[in-house]
Amino acid sequence: MKKAFEVAKWEFLQKVMSKEFIISVVVTPVIFIVFSILPSLLADNDSDSPKAITILDSTGLYEADLRSELEFHKKVFEGYIYIYEQPDSGLQLEFRSKSMGNFRDLRIIDAKFNSIRRTKMLENKNLEQSLLDSLTKEVDLRSVKITLEGEEKINFETQFFSTFIVIMALFFIIMFTGGSLVRSLVEEKSNRLIEIILSSCRPDDLLMGKVLGLTLLVFAQLTIWAMLAIAFGGPMLASASIFQNLHLVIPYFMLAFLFYVSIFVGLGSIVNTEQEAQQVTTYLTLLIIFPVVILMPIIQNPDQEMVKIFAYIPFTSPLVMIARVNVVQVPFYEHLIAMGILILSIAIVIKVSVKIFRIGILSYGKLPSFKELMNWLRS
Repeated sequence: MKKAFEVAKWEFLQKVMSKEFIISVVVTPVIFIVFSILPSLLADNDSDSPKAITILDSTGLYEADLRSELEFHKKVFEGYIYIYEQPDSGLQLEFRSKSMGNFRDLRIIDAKFNSIRRTKMLENKNLEQSLLDSLTKEVDLRSVKITLEGEEKINFETQFFSTFIVIMALFFIIMFTGGSLVRSLVEEKSNRLIEIILSSCRPDDLLMGKVLGLTLLVFAQLTIWAMLAIAFGGPMLASASIFQNLHLVIPYFMLAFLFYVSIFVGLGSIVNTEQEAQQVTTYLTLLIIFPVVILMPIIQNPDQEMVKIFAYIPFTSPLVMIARVNVVQVPFYEHLIAMGILILSIAIVIKVSVKIFRIGILSYGKLPSFKELMNWLRS
């Protein structure tokens, strides 16, 4: 095990002093900040600019009121609104333009028109103004999360983006670290450096050392990001829901990293060229990115049976559980099962990777076939 720690120290120092690591530490937070701020900036710029609008009302009942409401909001897209009656289907409302239009603007048009229509229908019934105001008053829907400690108001956008940022951070860390590991293995094999290293330690020590070294690298990266977040975020972090579950997020984060890096080490040892390395990392990327694709349904239906199934599958479990703990209180036994499966899976993956690594790291030429890999595992 002493040799493994020496390899871990060498791997850590080599990677932490590299330009790739420095760039990732600086550039990745910038990317997340841009992703977080840019949409709201674009939305604000869009809402501040008045846009041309035309209303064609063949009924003659709604144009004046609708024009007044939309001029107040100044958020309609360039085009025209067409209001008309159909003999078979009744009153129709259309927005016609050269493009699809902004969804937010279309919702405003839809809401304002239907509000005006309801008001006019009620006025025709000769209702008193007080009753009319009461009937047309909108009641806002609040989202309240019920916890063991009591009620907690939640904002869906904040909940979604905070979860999205953590999951994407995990995705980028795994892909950067795994890709860097595979490339370094290809380089060490191509210049025969791996043979020199293996002359002084066993393949098992080399594999464990690389995994430990990369784990230390991730801890260093997270520590730097945490310090930057505290320095620039300040009190805002305390209100972010993602930071209220760090005692669960961090274990899942590290287990996911260990699981995927162990796979990268095993598969990385069988590749010999950059093209083969890219092919291997592409397949793993598809597995890692899958929970990101289904993030919205997970947040909207965290207790759905299919979501619970994904929470116990090692390839999706960490990311799914990180998303779930931020929107619902997950029972403790589910955490025990998910983490237990993950730890067992990591042990199995490491055992399999060690067997592949022992032979693959000194194998040159073409990629081994599936049958050859099975023979390596049985040897």
